[in-house]
Amino acid sequence: MSGQQIGKSGRIHVSKKAWAVRSVTILAVLGIIAYTVYLSLQMNDWFIFASVIFPLHSLTALVVGWIFFKSPATGKVGDDLVTVIIPVYNQNGMIESVVEAVFQSTYKNLEVVAVNDGSKDGTQEILNRLAAKYPTLKVVHKKNEGKRKAIASAFYNSKGNFLVFIDSDSIVDRNAIMELIKAFKGDPRVGAVVGHAKVWNADKNALTRCQDVWYDNSFNVRKSAESYFGSVMCCSGCLSGYRREAIANYLPYWTRAKTPIADDREMTSFVISPPKAKEMMAPATKNMMKWMARYDDAEDRSLTGQALLDWKAVYVPTALVYTEVPERMKMFVKQQKRWKRGTMRVNFFVSAFFWRRNPVMAFLIFYLEFMHTFISPLLITTAFVYEPLVLGNYWVPLLLFASMMLMGLAQGADYKFRDPSSKHWYYKPFENMLAAFVLSWLVFPAIWSLRKNDWGTR
Repeated sequence: MSGQQIGKSGRIHVSKKAWAVRSVTILAVLGIIAYTVYLSLQMNDWFIFASVIFPLHSLTALVVGWIFFKSPATGKVGDDLVTVIIPVYNQNGMIESVVEAVFQSTYKNLEVVAVNDGSKDGTQEILNRLAAKYPTLKVVHKKNEGKRKAIASAFYNSKGNFLVFIDSDSIVDRNAIMELIKAFKGDPRVGAVVGHAKVWNADKNALTRCQDVWYDNSFNVRKSAESYFGSVMCCSGCLSGYRREAIANYLPYWTRAKTPIADDREMTSFVISPPKAKEMMAPATKNMMKWMARYDDAEDRSLTGQALLDWKAVYVPTALVYTEVPERMKMFVKQQKRWKRGTMRVNFFVSAFFWRRNPVMAFLIFYLEFMHTFISPLLITTAFVYEPLVLGNYWVPLLLFASMMLMGLAQGADYKFRDPSSKHWYYKPFENMLAAFVLSWLVFPAIWSLRKNDWGTR
């Protein structure tokens, strides 16, 4: 269990000591940014100026998440029927635990739809046995067509006004579904919610420990900041929820669109969007929605992007889920490339209207990050190769390295302050290095394979 506590105000609780460290962190990062800008102007070197993009983005997320975020799980639960959707492919090792955890939930009015997407490892037999044990578990067996169509199949076999999606490698806490529903009930404008993901196999090796600190920062800092504006960019598939009406007009096109095979395939699906969305969307954006709906590699971001058209998307830190992450670098890189590819597709779509939600937040959090995706390899090469070896500015890589390490230490320490049970908080600087020197370069294979469609890492 997470040792993180939510106060009566809805804020994630930290001590006065933690706030002192946070204050020093903000001042230190601002100092580095100001000094970097000063040097770039003195030397008329705009490559140096561009290097402040990532620390500025990170600092903005930290400040908003620390100071303004409050948990949206404030409503009275009620007794609405909730549909839990579990798409499954080759998950014989965990699927029984996943389903059992759902039925241990404190929220009882559930129907559970598990879709076996052509598994070949005995998953079908396990699901059949579980269906005999639990009367409210509906199992759908279908041929392998991808996660998108598995989710759509579950949608059409469901009745709940609220839909909770759980990955087949994720174990939900017994109170998780209850907490998600509180967020829906607390604000009728909320169309999408995401829970707090923790790494199930964090102790396995250095790679899983790095992913543990990445998950913490991704959820408790970035999603907290986005949630304050009602604009969480990705309601992760390991635990997310949607109002049926927020995505009902989008799901049909997941079913009708053909899985891409040929490079010269045409876009054959069209997403029906609400009237408000049609008024603000340019024709190019409509085409982007058609394109985005065809792929499985970021279905969670795709659904969130659709929900953001007319609804709020928020983060609920009290809705815990434990998810299994890749333990080997090969599978990890494969997953990250798939995520980056799908993220780019959805961000192209969202960028057409996201500025309307809150221009300041959109620029400082969304557009800066989107831009950084493409220029990060150039910045790394310029700072660590061109500046010292060509221009003789050996202090530039040292300054950038110090900035990344400082931010990593601050983020890691904050993880420990929020969750005293954290054992891997000091891996955050190493995770930052991994992101900068390895993962940022995946933008190139992601672009190269932009029209490829797959799901899962198995």
